Amino acid sequence: MIIKILISYLIGYLGITVEGYYIERFINMCRSNKITIWHLKRKQEIQLNFRVGIRRF
Repeated sequence: MIIKILISYLIGYLGITVEGYYIERFINMCRSNKITIWHLKRKQEIQLNFRVGIRRF
C-alpha cells in the first residue's frame, strides 16, 4: 500500500473534503471498491479531508 501511495505522489493526487453523516460508511465503501485513500484528517464531527489518486477519481 505504501508503494501505491508513493506512485500516486508521482502521478498525482486530489485532496477531497467530504461532509456529512456516516463518514465511516463512505470509507468502508472506498475500501470495498479498492480505492486507496490516505492522509485522513477529521476537521469537525461531520467533515473529513483525505487524498485519493487521480486515476481512482
